[in-house]
Amino acid sequence: MNNNIVDIIKDKLDIVEFIRQYVPGLKRAGKTYKACCPFHKEKTPSFTCSSEKGLYYCFGCQEGGDIIAFLMKMESLSFNEALEKLADMAGVEYKPAKPMTGEELRRAGVRRLLDHAKAFYHKNLMSAGGEFARAYVKERNLTKETCQKFELGFAKNDATALSRDAKAAGYTEKDLKDAGLCVITAYGARDYYRNRLMFPIINQRGDTVGFGGRILGEGEPKYLNSPETVLFTKSHVLYGLNFAGPAIRKSGRAVLLEGYMDVIACHQAGAEYTVAPLGTSLTEEHARLLKRYTDNVTVLFDPDAAGIKAALRGALILIERGLFVKVASLPEGLDPDEYIAQYGKDSFENILNQGQDLIAFHTGLQLDLYPKPLGAQDKTRIVSELAETIGKQPDEIVRREWAKYVAEHVGVDEALVLERLRRPVLQSPFARKQETRPAPQTPVNPAEEELTAWLLRCPQHAALCAQLTQNDFSTPLAWTLFEAVRKAAAETLDAQTAAQKAAAYAPDLKNAIIKLALFQPPAEAEPARDIAACAAKLAHAGMHKRLEEIKRQMKRLGAGNVPQEIFQEYMQLQTKLKK
Repeated sequence: MNNNIVDIIKDKLDIVEFIRQYVPGLKRAGKTYKACCPFHKEKTPSFTCSSEKGLYYCFGCQEGGDIIAFLMKMESLSFNEALEKLADMAGVEYKPAKPMTGEELRRAGVRRLLDHAKAFYHKNLMSAGGEFARAYVKERNLTKETCQKFELGFAKNDATALSRDAKAAGYTEKDLKDAGLCVITAYGARDYYRNRLMFPIINQRGDTVGFGGRILGEGEPKYLNSPETVLFTKSHVLYGLNFAGPAIRKSGRAVLLEGYMDVIACHQAGAEYTVAPLGTSLTEEHARLLKRYTDNVTVLFDPDAAGIKAALRGALILIERGLFVKVASLPEGLDPDEYIAQYGKDSFENILNQGQDLIAFHTGLQLDLYPKPLGAQDKTRIVSELAETIGKQPDEIVRREWAKYVAEHVGVDEALVLERLRRPVLQSPFARKQETRPAPQTPVNPAEEELTAWLLRCPQHAALCAQLTQNDFSTPLAWTLFEAVRKAAAETLDAQTAAQKAAAYAPDLKNAIIKLALFQPPAEAEPARDIAACAAKLAHAGMHKRLEEIKRQMKRLGAGNVPQEIFQEYMQLQTKLKK
């Protein structure tokens, strides 16, 4: 690893401003910044980052590290991939100091092959032989410029067209299979896509990771997505987000649609803040992606039973991630691409602006299920159903407003809705249990924690605890942590560098070190005084522990059999502890 390039990148890129691209809700809290963690669900912010230290840490899930670690975790990148992206952002030339790993080489090979396939399909659409596909595109009111922007393509009705072309370019059947572009049969490789309009799937980083194909003419399935590969997990990608990001930030909202063609038509009409999942239900990963760009999402759904159910399910996932959700539908049973073609962008945006808050939408659905006037049992069922939705809202103020709304529209006291919220939700015994990872604790007691945190913050005072030994610490792990920090403090007086060096000395305790490095002392704190006090407390604890060990040893040996040196140590410890 080229340590120099890492240091240059960290100097040029402020970790707080970088993380803010993914976590817009970062707010200053003293010298650090806090927000709800992007890596796990939470209602109270426990994610912290510091420009001064160049580190982030979540006190909830114990994830932590530097700017490189954050990008690796956030976008599932290898070290080299993350460093390459950061170097590009920082305007620094980067050449990997070590060869790529086998997995990195595999991913890079798949990426190149997907780009090759994208160009192959696009050429098919735009050249002789693509007339049938171009006629379909024209029928859907897409311009040539739009086809080029989204790099639409055409897979001919030829079982080996892409395979032959890719092999001629040096790729193997295994390469094609790994990229999700062919299946291997007894007769050799057969293209995965045939007679389909091709939609390259491009992630938010601009990498082609897969394809979607729409059948031209008769056939099933109507839409076919790439199988999952080393680059592609469909629940982790939103179609159109690579183009929509800037428009989402500018407009202050994202709009969720249902399909490729809807997104493309909306972008063509100027509504570039639109994205769509890839034929799958909305997932937490989708919510996390959207949260990087905005706090506001409008879900546009088909007004049939399946569309309503999907909209509600997706909206609940979004609000659990701290997003504010509105729900809207188009009149006359038109798809978004049809509606925007007939009525234009302004009319489309009017529909979006009339969207309902989630609680109003869900309350309306529930009220429509029961005859009027509502009976007591009907009200009980409705409130119970809506309480689950209210309970998923992480914002306490919004939660109370929702409870008030439900009370007014169902015709019950607000106190009854709030009381229902306090009841545990009964779960089916067949429901899948959520896997929860027990939160690892910092392997130190409070005095050890404070001392180690102070040394990371003020390594120049390390001499004040030079006399401490392993016996003064509560566990071997606590001693290992302290030793790593003390060694780092001996090598540098820079707090950020000290944390990085300490993590290198004790990699298994990296997260504990990062957590301690972000320690914020009280205003009245005095580093030298407090470090000395912590060291004295630990030394006192160490003497007491040693005294107890000697007492047990003397008891085992019996009166008259205790060696003189042990008895002398016993007396010395007694004297010191009485001072």
